[in-house]
Amino acid sequence: MSQGKIVRLFISHSWDHNDDYISLVNLLKKADHFVFYNYSVPEHDSLSADGDKELMQELKDQLRGCHVLIVIASMYPSYSEWIQKEVLIANVYGKPVLGVIPRGQKRISSFVRTYADKLVRWNSRSVIKAIFELMENDTR
Repeated sequence: MSQGKIVRLFISHSWDHNDDYISLVNLLKKADHFVFYNYSVPEHDSLSADGDKELMQELKDQLRGCHVLIVIASMYPSYSEWIQKEVLIANVYGKPVLGVIPRGQKRISSFVRTYADKLVRWNSRSVIKAIFELMENDTR
């Protein structure tokens, strides 16, 4: 893995189901030799957009600067309009999409399965390895 490189991540998540997002961020923060900048939009630090059109533009700006979009591959992305928009924006900008399957998750969002360039289980080594593989293989 590329130690020392600051990785720019956008972790797509639902504010209504914030626990997995927080757990994933903490998992990555605790990982040895992995430094990342979090481009995500957590509930406590929301964007200052005034309306959906402005919010969409701010999300585009956030996603444009990231290396990889991570989507938690639970069932929520199948029902969240904004998670789907974030994934589609990443696709337009040629950003690789990593689906991370939460511990104990039996069913995976078909939306994530369709759009993820790679799916991995919830474990820091697997997630970080996949991030670097996606960055190295990204030819878009």
